[in-house]
Amino acid sequence: MHSYRSVAAAVLMMAAGGISPALADDNNNGGAGPNDNLPVYLDHTVHPTAQDTCAMGTLWQGAGNPATTFQRKRNLDAGIELAIKGIIRGGADLRSTYVDGDGLVHIEVPAGAGSSANRALWNFTYSYDVALNPTNPTLDNYEAELWIDFDPSPKTDYFKLKLAKLGPPNGSACPREPDLNGYGWKAGNTIVIPDDEGTDHVTQNSQNLGFYPSELDGYTFGPGQFDVVMTIKRKNNRNKDDNGETKTTLHVVFDVVTGSTQTP
Repeated sequence: MHSYRSVAAAVLMMAAGGISPALADDNNNGGAGPNDNLPVYLDHTVHPTAQDTCAMGTLWQGAGNPATTFQRKRNLDAGIELAIKGIIRGGADLRSTYVDGDGLVHIEVPAGAGSSANRALWNFTYSYDVALNPTNPTLDNYEAELWIDFDPSPKTDYFKLKLAKLGPPNGSACPREPDLNGYGWKAGNTIVIPDDEGTDHVTQNSQNLGFYPSELDGYTFGPGQFDVVMTIKRKNNRNKDDNGETKTTLHVVFDVVTGSTQTP
């Protein structure tokens, strides 16, 4: 169960382009947990290395998918950026709504099905980027996890995925689509997401609850609350560099609401 701040606090957090003064700092502040006291930027553009070099301003994932309106955390000591956003399936970005008393960003998304009855009206798009430090190794040297909550109640029931190298990148020159990078996500030995896009340092994709009917136990895209947790760190217990932890975590909550103000 999540606790909530007052409406006034939520308004403060959304002011000035989505950042309160308390969040306007990308520095590592020396915290002890996986988040290392790093701030989350609200509704911001991802780092240039997370953008398609054939079409800057868009993601590697999907032609025309803008690099904007992400909830974004940067661990500058480790050269890592994690980012996630809500988006109408085939449509506009969805802005953050408020930050709760646990410091989690909530994104209101509309209830109901999209143009296909077996797909939710909204997707979430994620981006894992270890290229902020150009000397960082490839994603092969990192452990990344993606936890997707499939319990529509305030409780969580996570489906836990791990990043895996599945094959070679497509390697085509501009213009190119898709920008397949050879990475995907597994649950145990089962390939669940086979087709991430990006580079050997960036992996991105867009997911819909409707992709997982066997996990949703009859849920039909009505009101609910779904958490998503992204985590990455260096492998082989080399989770510290000279300045701090490489382990970086971003946790957001998608609130599915009937009559959402963000319905297209």
